[in-house]
This record gives sequence, structure tokens and C-alpha cells, in this order.
Amino acid sequence: MNVDTERLAANKAVVQKLVDAWNVRDVAAMMRYWAPDMVHHGRDGTMPAGQVGSEMQRFIAAFPDIRIEVEEMIAERDLVSTRLTVSATHAGPYLDIQPTGRAVRCALMGQLRIVDGKVVEHWGVADTVHLLEQLGLIDSGLLAATA
Repeated sequence: MNVDTERLAANKAVVQKLVDAWNVRDVAAMMRYWAPDMVHHGRDGTMPAGQVGSEMQRFIAAFPDIRIEVEEMIAERDLVSTRLTVSATHAGPYLDIQPTGRAVRCALMGQLRIVDGKVVEHWGVADTVHLLEQLGLIDSGLLAATA
């Protein structure tokens, strides 16, 4: 293996360790792979690592059996892109929505920038519309417009 191939494999391994930590709901383990100044980029702007950790804890409380399956992972330069499937049961409050007991499954796309074995930036897009439809909060007929 050359240096670039080794670095790409190492970056993908960091992302796989993050997914593995998600699957055992260990936020502290996930945060070990984040740079202290890691930034998450979302639709509402940016979020620092500590706030991301709090959001993850809140999601785990609402969906305690969360399971993430890696469908595809591609690395190039210092970036790792992922296509994931998230499965879980809505067993706790989520966004002021009381538990429905419903099983949910949705797509999650992400891109992580990794420097020296740590995530320094993350971009993520979840199929939240489909998630809310599965929780009974959005009419399934509206999904035809988002396909």
C-alpha cells in the first residue's frame, strides 16, 4: 500500500469506528474521534462538537435501539462520504413527540473531513420527511413530492 491508500483506509476506519460506537450507543467513544473544535454543518448552520454530542444523546434517548448500516463508504483526499440506513424504534420523546412505539427506517448521507485521525468537519443529510411520515406526523401522500 502506498501512503495515500493507507491514509484513505485509515480515514474510512475512523468513520467505521464512529458507526460502531453509534450502534452500541456510546457517545463518549464517538467523541474520541472528533477534534475538539469539530464543526457539524447542518441546514440550520453550524454546531460545535459538544452540542452535537448532546443532540446525539437526545436522539439515542428517543430511539434507544438505533442501528446504523453502512451501505457505501468512499474516501478521497481528506474526505469520507457515506450512505447509511438508520433503523430504530421510537421509544422515547423526540422533538416534543411522545413515543409512538413505531419502527422507523431512513436514509442518512454524510461527509466527514478527517485530519490526523480526527473528524474536523461533518456534513449530514437525513431523510427526515420519511422519518416523520413513519412516526405518523406527515401524510404519506406528501412523500410522492419528495421522491
